[in-house]
Amino acid sequence: MPASVQVRAAKFGHFVSRVLKDCRARGMTIDDIVKATNVSSATIYRWRSGDWTKDPRASQVRSFCEGLDVPVEIAYRLLGWAEETGRPQPAEPLPLEPDMREVARRLRDPHVPDAEKQEIRAMIRYLARRREDGD
Repeated sequence: MPASVQVRAAKFGHFVSRVLKDCRARGMTIDDIVKATNVSSATIYRWRSGDWTKDPRASQVRSFCEGLDVPVEIAYRLLGWAEETGRPQPAEPLPLEPDMREVARRLRDPHVPDAEKQEIRAMIRYLARRREDGD
């Protein structure tokens, strides 16, 4: 597997792992995730481990993200795909404000306790839903 594919597989695998961890924190089982996404557990585990030689199918990635209420743009960006086509394109980093860069840094920092990371993610989810609920 070419190095660029290995890097994308690792990034996407880390993304899938974090999504699964978040789902488990919400009490979801793998069966619940399979039902919500219509993606087999074997495929999900293969993605998580980065054990693929060709790109995942765009329709499955979209179904996985939509079923778990995760922005598909994140998965596509990690895979280096253009949003409209689900095909590879040169990845362009999104500009972030300084406070958002700090949040991202803390979430990536291995020295930040998992409990603190969970609190940060919970607050982000709360803020994202608050706007939708009209609060």
